[in-house]
Amino acid sequence: MHLFWIAAAHAATLRVGPTETYATIDSAVSAAADGDTIEVAPGTYTETPSLTGKSLSLVSRDGPHTTAIVHSGTIYIDGGRLEGFTLYPGTANAVAVQTGSPTLQELWIEAPTQYGVVVSGGTPTIQEVLVNLAGTHSFSLEGGTPTIRRCVSLDAAKYGFNISTSVTAANLLSVGGKYGIVINEAGVTADNSVAVGASTAGLAVLVDATLTNWAFEDNVYAAECFGGYDTTFIDSLAYNTNGDRGCDSNALVNTDPEFAYWVAGSDFNALDFKPAAGSALINQGTGTDVDGSTADLGIFGGAQGGWTDGDGDGVVVLFDCDDHDANRYWGATESADGIDDDCDGEVDEDVPVDTGEPPDTGEPPDTGTSDPIDLDGDGFGASVDCDEHNIATYPGAPERLDGADNDCDGIADNGTAGGDDDGDGYSELQGDCDDTDSGRSPGSQEIDRNGIDENCNGYDDIGRDQDGDGDGYTDASDCDDTDPAVNPGAADPTNGVDDDCDGRTDGDELHADRDGDGVTPAEGDCDDTDPGLAPNQTDVPDNFVDEDCSGTDNYDVDRDGHAAPASGGEDCADLLNTVYPGATELCDSIDNDCDATIDEGCDENLGGGGGDNCGCSGNTGHSSVISLTTIGALLLRRRHRNS
Repeated sequence: MHLFWIAAAHAATLRVGPTETYATIDSAVSAAADGDTIEVAPGTYTETPSLTGKSLSLVSRDGPHTTAIVHSGTIYIDGGRLEGFTLYPGTANAVAVQTGSPTLQELWIEAPTQYGVVVSGGTPTIQEVLVNLAGTHSFSLEGGTPTIRRCVSLDAAKYGFNISTSVTAANLLSVGGKYGIVINEAGVTADNSVAVGASTAGLAVLVDATLTNWAFEDNVYAAECFGGYDTTFIDSLAYNTNGDRGCDSNALVNTDPEFAYWVAGSDFNALDFKPAAGSALINQGTGTDVDGSTADLGIFGGAQGGWTDGDGDGVVVLFDCDDHDANRYWGATESADGIDDDCDGEVDEDVPVDTGEPPDTGEPPDTGTSDPIDLDGDGFGASVDCDEHNIATYPGAPERLDGADNDCDGIADNGTAGGDDDGDGYSELQGDCDDTDSGRSPGSQEIDRNGIDENCNGYDDIGRDQDGDGDGYTDASDCDDTDPAVNPGAADPTNGVDDDCDGRTDGDELHADRDGDGVTPAEGDCDDTDPGLAPNQTDVPDNFVDEDCSGTDNYDVDRDGHAAPASGGEDCADLLNTVYPGATELCDSIDNDCDATIDEGCDENLGGGGGDNCGCSGNTGHSSVISLTTIGALLLRRRHRNS
């Protein structure tokens, strides 16, 4: 208790506004301490506050219909609360929770590019948040254990609510979208929820589920079950749908004569889908009656159905332009009081007013309409503001690349890279090289060599047929049409330039594999005209051919165990097995031991003796002449093979 009192005593309220201490939200956030509250006065604030690292309460003073944040980045929050704003996220997601236990409350999120609220972790509480025109999903609950209740998705591009984690949910409303509510996590509860106008199904389930007090209308299917999973509905209604697809819907009633169903175009406040008096479904669920605030079915029913209604006029804060005045709400009767009672942006419209003109016989009372009020607080009334729910849209507003007509000139995205400013059917993002000239675009007809690139291909030509350097090659094939020495017909010397435009720099002769053996001269092919000669081939011994390009043939022709010099050996006569280094010298006029001396140590006067005198006889020449002739012939043969 003592510690709590210390923390509470030091908590402060920092006020933001044109006449307050802080002019911007960011400056107040920087000055605030953990546990402080930042109160924001009505107005538009163009900034992206960071609500991480401190547990701060960022709240508006008068609610979402008067206070807006136009932000270019995602607002991250991990503690405290964010309450009472209209958010315009532009190209970003609106709000993201990755950790912590923050509260998101009473927010109107307008046209996020992807997600309105995305949760990937933590235990946040999300309540009374409306997302309009989300580019992907309005609410994407992907991780953590969030609680979400009394939230609305309007016309999301894909899913109104994507539930992929353990969620406690109730009183969800999805209007439009491909699927209204998607549940693919077991154990999810989402009672008293409503889906209307989905292009495929109001509900899609990828798990077994039991859902109570649901209502569907005007969806192609009320519900669709996937992968063999099943859904059981208890005390639920479907009206004007094709029933379900693949679900156990025996508790889903297709029509109820006493069902007070929604009519397209009616006020949002009527979207409660409660049973009418006399319905058999009254008191079948958590509700108690149809005449109070709690009903069996619909987004206002059940234990969590108590939406915030500050002025008690029966219209909840999200749909009430002034939740401090019980006489002002959408659908109220307009009276001559100088106030926009029905929240339609006009003051005292259709109220009898004395214009001072002389009355004609039978003329009904004069009526007049004063200048409309500014519903979204952007300084422009509904008579000129093309979107009174978007504070960033008004006549003369900066145009943004968001698919919306921000400046109310009837053209979306004009003046941005995504807009077609010259009306030629192409934007700058689509390749228009001059978006001020309708005669220049990717679809325009090129006029040859007039100094203008009409078709935005980067060249002033038709078919790229110019020869700028006069080398006989046009720029369609010439890789440098400013240098006549560079063209597809040029040689490619070693100079660091791709002279012949083949994509290789230097040495085409070295880099070409002309014999198709998979090896180029640069890679060691010793004969690029013969596919049998290359480093990847196997050398055949004793054929006087260097198949593996090693520089020598692998041979020992006479099989005396000594290779020839050309193969790295020292056999000086590789055709005679009596000749090799260390052989016995014979009296045969041959250098048998390859020491460059013939018949050394032999006595030619001895006849056939052998031993140390080599066994020489008087007749020494005939056999040797035959041997030398044979050697000469073989050597000539080898020379011929090598050539």
